[in-house]
Amino acid sequence: MSTSRSAAVFDLDGTLVRGTSAERLLLPWLVRRRVIGWAQLGRALARLVSSPVRGRTVAVRRNKRWLAGVPVEQVLGCLQEFLDERLAPRLCPRVLARLGELRQAGARTWLLTGAPAFVARAVAERLGMDGWVGTALAVRDGRFTGEIAGRHMFGEVKRDALLEIAAAHALDLGSSWGFADHGSDVAFLECFGRAVAVAPDRRLRKVALARGWSVLG
Repeated sequence: MSTSRSAAVFDLDGTLVRGTSAERLLLPWLVRRRVIGWAQLGRALARLVSSPVRGRTVAVRRNKRWLAGVPVEQVLGCLQEFLDERLAPRLCPRVLARLGELRQAGARTWLLTGAPAFVARAVAERLGMDGWVGTALAVRDGRFTGEIAGRHMFGEVKRDALLEIAAAHALDLGSSWGFADHGSDVAFLECFGRAVAVAPDRRLRKVALARGWSVLG
């Protein structure tokens, strides 16, 4: 009979990555290397303009048209260089330190993020984490379509994914730590016995203070 284990589950954008998102770093980096061109940028802008004003923040997060038509292998082939040049320098030292401490104490470490799954996997492997879940992107004939394949890991969907991970890997969330930065992560953080708000926005800071959650930064 398996024994439940504690875990430390981390968000990526604004949590492990300070003050921005992995996509906001990746997109201009790929443009400068001519992996992404005006066609992709135009499609992404058209998708954004056509979305309703209400709910536009979610629409921006779901908009992956900037990758439409780009070969998957071309992106994956330069991903480690992107991590070295752009993403690694933006990782938060204090959050990395907590990750290391908790892993040393025996907690399993996971990355759960709305960022593209290929980014989540690369970051999790770079940091030696036990597992990862990101937003899967649709692929056809070896190229990104610019659409999401399945669920966008955001809000309550992120919470649902966490519960699935916990059930599949016998994680005891009551004795586990969750790290996130945004008001949309409240449902996610509520699942943990030890919630940590990292450089939280106004909404999450208010909730964290009201509920006695730890605040880091």
